[in-house]
Amino acid sequence: MEKDLHQKNIDTYSTEKAVSHYEKLTSIKDAEKILIDKYFNGKILDLGCGVGRTTKYLADKGFEVVGVEIVEDMVKRAKKLYPSVKFEVGDACKLNHKTEEFDVVFFSFNGLDYIYPESKRVVALQEIERVLKRGGYFVYSSHNPLSLFFKFRPGLLIRSIKEGKLFSKYKPEKNATFGTVYTYFATPKNQKRLVEKNTELRLV
Repeated sequence: MEKDLHQKNIDTYSTEKAVSHYEKLTSIKDAEKILIDKYFNGKILDLGCGVGRTTKYLADKGFEVVGVEIVEDMVKRAKKLYPSVKFEVGDACKLNHKTEEFDVVFFSFNGLDYIYPESKRVVALQEIERVLKRGGYFVYSSHNPLSLFFKFRPGLLIRSIKEGKLFSKYKPEKNATFGTVYTYFATPKNQKRLVEKNTELRLV
């Protein structure tokens, strides 16, 4: 079941509707700009880069950056849109990069939350630690379940009950454009605990 749900996420993001959706997303969020200006330097690994939204921005800022994405069709689209930027098909759980190669690893737009199950999330964290230089930064965003109290989402609640995932960290989240994906929700405290238990990563 776990393997099926991981593959389901990949299959959902591989649809033309999903690729086209992410192709239209080209702007950088204000919070991302702040973090990039404050922490980014040297060589950057942009994980879960989609169709290149953040990778193109980082390249334009003058960083040496490589965008890595598990969905092959997104990488193909990114290469077509931004031929001068380096993109690769790759899996965050098994990175094809040297140990201590990067100064910063960036996993934006909650991309880490679609790695299923949590044991694979841990593997990805350990791979990220491996390819980071000592003293480098891991910058990422993630879903906070506490936000659900401020933005009531009955559809998510109903789907979670139907699929027996009401108390699971992974919830069936529906995107209006391209379908349902299984999304990790954990409080900042629990996120920090998971990272510190399994790695020595410096979090931002």
